[in-house]
Amino acid sequence: MAGKSKPLGIAQFFERFPNEESCLQHIFDARFGTHPPCPGCGKHGHWSRIKGTKKWRHACGKHVSPLKGTVMYRSNLSLMAWFYAFFLFSNTSTGMRAGFIRRQLGIGHNSSHRLCRMIRVHMAAMARPDKLGGEGKTVHIDEVHLRYIASTAGKPNDAVIVFGLACEGKVLSAIVPDRTSGTLIPNIVARVMPGSKVVTDMLPGYRTLGQHGFDHVQVNHSVAFHDFRGHSTNHIEAYWSTVRRMLRSARQVSRIHMWSFLAEIEFKYNRRQEKEAIFEELISNFPYYDSEENRVLESRFDWSPMEDN
Repeated sequence: MAGKSKPLGIAQFFERFPNEESCLQHIFDARFGTHPPCPGCGKHGHWSRIKGTKKWRHACGKHVSPLKGTVMYRSNLSLMAWFYAFFLFSNTSTGMRAGFIRRQLGIGHNSSHRLCRMIRVHMAAMARPDKLGGEGKTVHIDEVHLRYIASTAGKPNDAVIVFGLACEGKVLSAIVPDRTSGTLIPNIVARVMPGSKVVTDMLPGYRTLGQHGFDHVQVNHSVAFHDFRGHSTNHIEAYWSTVRRMLRSARQVSRIHMWSFLAEIEFKYNRRQEKEAIFEELISNFPYYDSEENRVLESRFDWSPMEDN
């Protein structure tokens, strides 16, 4: 496995993005390239910046905004604030609290919470594996009960069940309503390649996996954390450690936003060997987004009920 790359330093960040113009130009170049075809006439040609705006004009007269279709569109915050927040999110391994962002950027309480939420939504839209495993590969499967969901004042935190699959250093995870076979089996069948070896614990919900074409190995955790033949669920357990650590830093999470926290954790975990690539992906890859996309993105990290994502 290649060595871990170092994240971008703060001096390098400000050298690369010293002002608003540099951020805007970077977004335009990332989305449209240096000489892209016009979405209006379809021809290649010269683009010119419209003075006093965040738009470009093509030779045919068509106007485009590089921010449209991104989480930054129509935001009142400066692009420098967005980029610096992307930088902070990409450099932390314990999660980012809105209070820290508020102090760093000098913005209000509501603005900092929305900024953090939209960055997590941006992460949720990034590429993730559709399926894991395959012939000759092992997928480690487990579920965890997490008590980090904010409850009413004076009461203990509520809980949520998160289901996870790990293979070759990559994970897929999402919220599920329960641990029954009716919930777990369809999600495994939908997201694990046929012919895979699957390793689980002794939960009854997994018992019928062998009937679906998988080589199923069950580890009895009441005896040991392995089956004395080299099989264990340690790969997915390592991910749960990361999930718990990052959620502890948030202290309490609203149930309606839990999926976006999970999206952030999974996004970073799957890129943990490429720390510098996290920031680059956040500022250079812009999957289309508008407010209607929220439910679609949520369904990628909330499989209750299971949907084909």
